[in-house]
Amino acid sequence: MPGQLTTALRRARLPLGRGPVLVPEGADPAVERAARVRERLPQDEKSAFDGWSADRPEAAPVLTRALAATGRLAPVGELASAWDGWDVATRQAVVDPARQLASAMRQVDATACGSAVLAMLAAAGDPTLAAWLTVGWVGSARPAELSNADDRSLEALSRREPSERAQVLQRVIKRRSVAHGLGLLGWPGAWGTPPWGAARVARYPGVRWTHRVVDDTDAEQLRDLWSLVAGWVQVGVPIPLYAGGDSSGGWAEAVPRHVVLAVGGTDRGLEVFEPSTGRLLELARDGEGRREALGGWGHLDWVLLPH
Repeated sequence: MPGQLTTALRRARLPLGRGPVLVPEGADPAVERAARVRERLPQDEKSAFDGWSADRPEAAPVLTRALAATGRLAPVGELASAWDGWDVATRQAVVDPARQLASAMRQVDATACGSAVLAMLAAAGDPTLAAWLTVGWVGSARPAELSNADDRSLEALSRREPSERAQVLQRVIKRRSVAHGLGLLGWPGAWGTPPWGAARVARYPGVRWTHRVVDDTDAEQLRDLWSLVAGWVQVGVPIPLYAGGDSSGGWAEAVPRHVVLAVGGTDRGLEVFEPSTGRLLELARDGEGRREALGGWGHLDWVLLPH
């Protein structure tokens, strides 16, 4: 965010995130959480989980994330059984929704970029949600985003296209994320999802989320940000990034206006899911001006990070 607005926000003492930011240490938090869940299982259930993973080595990462996301063995067994009946394309989408479902997850309207990003983040960490998006599959443990849906609605959606299920999911997430205002101030609906609202509903197994203002005119801060984000995506945790303009275009442009999701690294920077086009694009470290990977905006303004 341009220095003037960052300073104004700090002086206003707005809630810019709480708690220390975690530094990635080389292990996916979902894998660590799954290990803790497995350790608490009775021996026969441990053996069952290990057997399902050994019998389906290509599904082992999916089953591990499912154990981390649901905290129970039964949904993992259901997912393992469903896996056996899925074709290659379905399996690939459940393993890697960011790359296989990017087009389907294109934002449903002009203000739903944050909702699309939060949906993709949740699907990346929870294979049961990725499976629902892909083929409408629902097991005994519903993803949190579907907790209020009735069986008839889910059955009807199971016969629709992935993009239609993604639209429903985005609307659910948007309602939840914009419900969190900023003290006595509301957040204009035209600006989409506020960072603090996104941090409250962001979901990936093994982490909690906070939000931080970014001053991308500060070289040291920007270098630290690139290092943190690159480290997290390297261990498998996607990171939401907020973009905007600067005060030369008016204050309405100098606040967070668009959200993308960093999902991987490249030689020049990051690979991001850009929801307005439903594509994966490269965000270069040394890029300047308005950038396609930021939805046409030119500045990094805010970031969600594990804490």
